[in-house]
Amino acid sequence: MIKKTGCKRVVSVEVKGPDHLEYALKLLKRKLKKENFYVELRKKEFYQKPSEIKRANKRRRKTSDGDDLNQL
Repeated sequence: MIKKTGCKRVVSVEVKGPDHLEYALKLLKRKLKKENFYVELRKKEFYQKPSEIKRANKRRRKTSDGDDLNQL
């Protein structure tokens, strides 16, 4: 079950017995991947200055338009 409450997300998996622990872990990993938890965790691993974020977004927009990446 996945609930979105405000800015927090709650991901839960019900374990039906001691034999189903491995399956519950696999299901939890699948749900976290679907919610892009690992992507957000990677982004927040290191502090990034706001100016660096703006520069990266600008570079991303330029490359999606087909302009040369080395212009910046």
